[in-house]
Amino acid sequence: MSVIRRSVIASVADKYATQVISVVTLAAMSRILTPAETGIYLLASTVILLLENLRLFGTGIFIVQEKTLAPQTVRTVFTITLLISLSLAGAMVAASDVIAGFFHEPQVGRLLVIASLSFVIAPFGGPLLALMQRDLSFTRLAVLNVAMALVNAGVTITLGAMGWGPVSYVWGIVAAGAVLASGAMLLRPEFWVFRPSLQGARRILSFGAVSSSVTVLNMAYEMLPRLALGRMLGVDAVGIYARAVTVCQLPDRALVSALQPVVLPAMAMHSRQGGDLRVSYLRGHALMSAIQWPTLMMLALLANPVVAILLGAQWSETPPLVRIIATATMALAPAFMTFPLLVSVGRIRDTFWASLICLPPSVLAIIVAAQMGLTAVAASLLVIAPFQMFVALLFIRRAIGLEFGQLWVASLRSIGVTAATAVLPLAVIATSGRGFDLGMGQTAVAVAGAAIGWLAGIMLTDHPIRSEIMAVWRMIARPRGPATHPAE
Repeated sequence: MSVIRRSVIASVADKYATQVISVVTLAAMSRILTPAETGIYLLASTVILLLENLRLFGTGIFIVQEKTLAPQTVRTVFTITLLISLSLAGAMVAASDVIAGFFHEPQVGRLLVIASLSFVIAPFGGPLLALMQRDLSFTRLAVLNVAMALVNAGVTITLGAMGWGPVSYVWGIVAAGAVLASGAMLLRPEFWVFRPSLQGARRILSFGAVSSSVTVLNMAYEMLPRLALGRMLGVDAVGIYARAVTVCQLPDRALVSALQPVVLPAMAMHSRQGGDLRVSYLRGHALMSAIQWPTLMMLALLANPVVAILLGAQWSETPPLVRIIATATMALAPAFMTFPLLVSVGRIRDTFWASLICLPPSVLAIIVAAQMGLTAVAASLLVIAPFQMFVALLFIRRAIGLEFGQLWVASLRSIGVTAATAVLPLAVIATSGRGFDLGMGQTAVAVAGAAIGWLAGIMLTDHPIRSEIMAVWRMIARPRGPATHPAE
């Protein structure tokens, strides 16, 4: 447990640092680029992200979860990743004009051509990063990720300020990929990994086909609103909706993404040792929901000042969307554990079937809603998110015997903490005379009141997160004296 806690601390420090850098970039670029220019980049990034997840092909996950990892296997993973990456880079360049024509935006094609460079670079860091993740070397990973984020932000903001427009983002991605790959080779210089091999490729390809199918399906669903809105309502709508989603993902990126790298190796280790994953799942949900639900609640209540601070005045259509999307996202609190749990118990195919069951009706709902405008697309998530979580829980129930009543019991204290967090902010909003449109002073009072309410909620409900906070504090504050040795 102490190893996992140290990994979580390193990962949280990593994600908080990179999140701060990301927020600074978001704030700067939202003031430099117009919603239309932002929309052009986001259309290109939709294609880039879909192909990037296909390029990964689940090979990093394979390295992490493999019970006995031979050097030959790592070499085969690198070879497969390199071949897929080069193929997709070529395909992106070849199809760039066609994709740009589909959206009636010539700049999209140029962005895709430049982004193909990152696909050529990435394979030389991927296997080394997966090995570090498998070994729970999250301190090294944190150093790499922060360096990558700094370079990405520096290049993007500098080029944006120089008037380069949407392409600034893409050059930032390319530069960040080069830093990550070179940094991985510097911190873990195991160059034998890069010797080509295809021994045992069939098993890796079989695993990767399922893993990448699940990832691409989920990514396609996540990116669909951009494509539908870009086609039906234009690039301005893409920029406005995507920025609302980005704001709502800030808690997820700061919290879930900090734990996500640790969850799979931790659960895989727990499963190899014969542990009860049901207990781990329920505790993980209780801890995460105690942070995620209050944060999303605050985001919904303070959407107006949050958007004004982060994005600026030209994004005034975004706050109503943020309120709806943040509320819908609360239903997905346990979702971050679904994939790693099913993979750790050898049920990766269940992740594919779960996606196949819930994503087609979700896609249909979004397409229908897109014809009615941005608010309708956001409102559709109020139905889609609970439906997707229900389908995931059905598979989890079959895998580890989890009962819905157990999940409800594990949620009760977090519900109490969320309610306590919202009391004072709701009072500020009710007495402001301006509704949700709070001034900076009122926003500060609401945030302070939320923090007080959160702490009070944890104490009053005796929430499990209280003991975790104390354990982490003792680990950080424990004095490190000189090592002692028993007398001989």
